[in-house]
Amino acid sequence: MRFIRRKQDEPLEPGQVTRITPAVAYDGDLYHLPDWPRRRREERELGRAHAADGQIDTLTLQTGSVPRFHELEDERLAELAELDERTEQEIQQARAEFEAQKIRLAESQRAFGEARKALDDSQRRVTELEQPSKRPGDGRPSSIAISGSHWPLIRRWLPAALLLLLLLIVEVPILYQVILSWGDSVAMTALLAAGAALIMLVAPHMYGRTFRSWQEHGSSAKGRWLLIGVAVVWLGLIVAVAVLRRDALVKPLIVDGQEIGPTSEGVGTLPTMILLLALLVATALIAADLGRRMHNPNDRRLRELRAKRDAEAAVSAAAQAAYQRDAGYAESIAQYLQAVDRRKASRLRQLDSGFDSLATAYLGGVVEGLKDPEAASWAERIVLRRRTRS
Repeated sequence: MRFIRRKQDEPLEPGQVTRITPAVAYDGDLYHLPDWPRRRREERELGRAHAADGQIDTLTLQTGSVPRFHELEDERLAELAELDERTEQEIQQARAEFEAQKIRLAESQRAFGEARKALDDSQRRVTELEQPSKRPGDGRPSSIAISGSHWPLIRRWLPAALLLLLLLIVEVPILYQVILSWGDSVAMTALLAAGAALIMLVAPHMYGRTFRSWQEHGSSAKGRWLLIGVAVVWLGLIVAVAVLRRDALVKPLIVDGQEIGPTSEGVGTLPTMILLLALLVATALIAADLGRRMHNPNDRRLRELRAKRDAEAAVSAAAQAAYQRDAGYAESIAQYLQAVDRRKASRLRQLDSGFDSLATAYLGGVVEGLKDPEAASWAERIVLRRRTRS
């Protein structure tokens, strides 16, 4: 895995990880420089106090020997020793942290690689499956599942649905007539109504779905025989319902105590039977075919694969972010180790400059305490000489 710097608006190619600045950069500083402003204020007050109680005077300044300077030099040497010790501890600590971070980085890189591989595999499978089915059994989902739009399927199967609706419209008067014929029996009326709905619509629809599943996934010989057996039973029930309807239609009706002719008057028993069978079989076959066409089991497979891909995309994004954080943190430790010499040199310069400023602040306090123009002149010479020597 390589790291690249890229512009903000450039898309990231699959498998690439961009270097990012860590949220918290490594900070292993164990040594901290003195608070120079506070120390300068203290030294100035100390110079005033020494001048006030007579520990230093103009004559002492003329000799160029200031006792406080020796104390400051001792402090500076102690700070240098502290700096050397703390710098060595910082290096050891940073190296240990860097080794530990490399282990964490390797783990996050492995996790990201696995997550990315799983996502690529799921994406490949989704891409392969996102081809609309052209024939039953080709293992492809419907165009509805792929595009999310129902219009192509509606346009394709609207004629069959309209034909089914037309058959139902024709069926309603016949069913009404049959119910009138059996109106004195509530149980028989309910049985005929429920049987018509079950045999003509619900059962064929479920049969069509099962048949499509068999077309897609295959079935054992036992399963195929079961489908054939269900179809035979189904046909037998259709014949039974047709017979009951025929009897109801050819039977004379009695309305208000008067007998009137049968509904199928003028049509023979056999033609009535044939028409009823054709109506029931056509309705059932259309319902079954609609169920077979509209309930492709591969649609569910595509939805599950898409959900799996989306979940793995979230996992991959989280793993990538963790990898980037670990990589950025490891880089910040490496940069910290590389800057050890520069950081130590900078601290040395600040120490030298800081202690010089303490000496100058002390002399300023002495001059303020002595209130002697000659003392100010000698103090200025001492400062100039120290700067020239340094």
